[in-house]
Amino acid sequence: MTLPYRTVLFDMDGTIVESGEGIIRTVEETLRTFGWRTLSPEELRRFVGPPSHDSYHGIAGMDEALARRAADWHRARYREENWRLARLFPGIRELLADLRRAGAHMALATTKPRPALESMLDAFDLRSLLDFTASSRADGTGGEKPALIARCLDALGETDKSRTVMIGDTRFDAAGARDAGVPFLGVLYGYGTRAEMEREGARRFVQTVAELRAALL
Repeated sequence: MTLPYRTVLFDMDGTIVESGEGIIRTVEETLRTFGWRTLSPEELRRFVGPPSHDSYHGIAGMDEALARRAADWHRARYREENWRLARLFPGIRELLADLRRAGAHMALATTKPRPALESMLDAFDLRSLLDFTASSRADGTGGEKPALIARCLDALGETDKSRTVMIGDTRFDAAGARDAGVPFLGVLYGYGTRAEMEREGARRFVQTVAELRAALL
């Protein structure tokens, strides 16, 4: 089988896993703990995907120092319990397995902190389906998407970016792929919007995991 892309890079939240419930619950708990204002459902949804510090500062409106404290509490709480609310999107495991059998090289390029990611990789038994995982550090740093993509390409020995695709659901994924110089495929079943991804240069989208399968196999 000739694959359209030899190397396939995936975002995690909103692309591989339905993680919104656990992340949003953690945000709500964090806001209560810090005595902060209640956020709207739309504001809460925007926390899924970006680094938590950025969201507590940019969305909740906390100053830098308080946002860092809130993000630290958030990461600890999420790792302790709320990551368990995540679920694989239906059909994703089968897609990964079929890509593996077809000879694709696959990796994760995710801003999710390493401890929570490790728990999910084990819980969902994903390690055997992936060749490499690039994530942010335990403290949430090191999650710049272009750098994560570059780490994946280096680890997989991929030098032809035209044979690579980055798959994600938010503007951060689209911008990261653009800045890293690799093609991007946006999924619309996640937590971002088509409009925000288009503003970062995205042009190709799929509505469902079934459409994603058709684009990759």
